[in-house]
Amino acid sequence: MATQTKRPLHLLWRRATLDHVPEAFFIERVLLGDLGRPVRTLTTERLHDAPFLDDLLVVSLSGEFAGYFAEARRRGRRNLAVLHMGDEQGSEDRVYYGDVDLVLRNYWFAEIMADRKVLWVPNGYALGVGPAPSLIPASRRTIPGYFAGALTMRALADERQAMKQVVESAGLPFELRSTATSRDRLGPLAYAARLGDARFALVPGGNSPETIRLYDALEMGSVPIMLRSPFVDAPDALDGPPFPLLGDWSELLEFYRLWSRDDAATRATLDALQRQVIDWWTAFKRKQQQRLRDRIDALLGD
Repeated sequence: MATQTKRPLHLLWRRATLDHVPEAFFIERVLLGDLGRPVRTLTTERLHDAPFLDDLLVVSLSGEFAGYFAEARRRGRRNLAVLHMGDEQGSEDRVYYGDVDLVLRNYWFAEIMADRKVLWVPNGYALGVGPAPSLIPASRRTIPGYFAGALTMRALADERQAMKQVVESAGLPFELRSTATSRDRLGPLAYAARLGDARFALVPGGNSPETIRLYDALEMGSVPIMLRSPFVDAPDALDGPPFPLLGDWSELLEFYRLWSRDDAATRATLDALQRQVIDWWTAFKRKQQQRLRDRIDALLGD
């Protein structure tokens, strides 16, 4: 069916949320970029001024729209969906899920994903980091490994500290840029420039194993290094990606020894790994688009 003959999907944001979240471009241009139907973006300054519509996907940072959905149901609105952002530890009140027909959410947790109305979607890269321009081959990059972010004040701070200790005690030639309160005090373009010149990106968990840092690295062609977790292996999440997965950060030194040789064979193998990861990421984004398109089509029924 041609795009113009399908009913539009209404995409509703609180304007402050749309302006605040760095993944807004990824949501609108990548996740919703191939729905095969028009998408009408609406914003509201205040929650109590939000319009009540059918065929609606609301982007809700945490549970800011919980009361709205209860009222929408009371008014008989149909085909309601929410994209729940920000619940990094899976601890927020999800009672309002009962008032919607479809839940899209970042941050994969087995007990939450057991609900058949819930579909995990990646939170994606930050605007300004992606979409990426042409990428430098890994063998021609000058930074062996890169990390920028807070080392404390995170649920998985011990994991980050363990990563830092391994890098520093072993004298690994990785660039660590520690910040006290945020992912990175570099502007997004400067941050992208560092990632775009890094062979590997260290991706420890933050408040969850899933972190925007992963998608930033993938978009910039820097091979992520993560710890293995249920999120990484789950068929409805990352499903066993081709980039390096460690059991513990203590394995980083031995891993890096395999890639630190400066010879033609190692450089060729590194470039092959990077190409495999880039190809996987390209296919992964298409897969998420198709999964979301199927669920929206099923919801709207046309």
